Amino acid sequence: MSQIPPPPPGQPAPMGAAPGGSASNKNLYTILAWGLFPPIGSLIFLFAGKDDPDVKYNAAQAVVIHGAALAVYIILWVLTIIVVFFGILLFIWGLVWFLLWLVGVILAFQASGRRVNFPVLGSMAASYVPMIEAWAK
Repeated sequence: MSQIPPPPPGQPAPMGAAPGGSASNKNLYTILAWGLFPPIGSLIFLFAGKDDPDVKYNAAQAVVIHGAALAVYIILWVLTIIVVFFGILLFIWGLVWFLLWLVGVILAFQASGRRVNFPVLGSMAASYVPMIEAWAK
């Protein structure tokens, strides 16, 4: 007669882990709201972060800042079709937008899931953030 060995005991819980991992998700959502395909990624996390007001705020602020940058980019792109000179401005604006994105991602890393205080543009965007947050309700 053969004997079947008992199943191995369950794995112990990792030490130092937050219950549910909500803090790490909050941090990840904040980083992705700023870094993932702006402003489309920001819109995704605006609706995905419904349960957390900080994630929702960060996503709404990213939507406002990156949405405005996208609007300027489209206007410059249309003007470049009309007058070739605007191509230089389009290139420069692309670099500025990249820097906005980079600063947002760095600040999101440093914020650890809390609200990102974006320099200069954050105070301008603050008046539009509640309106954008209301979209996701």
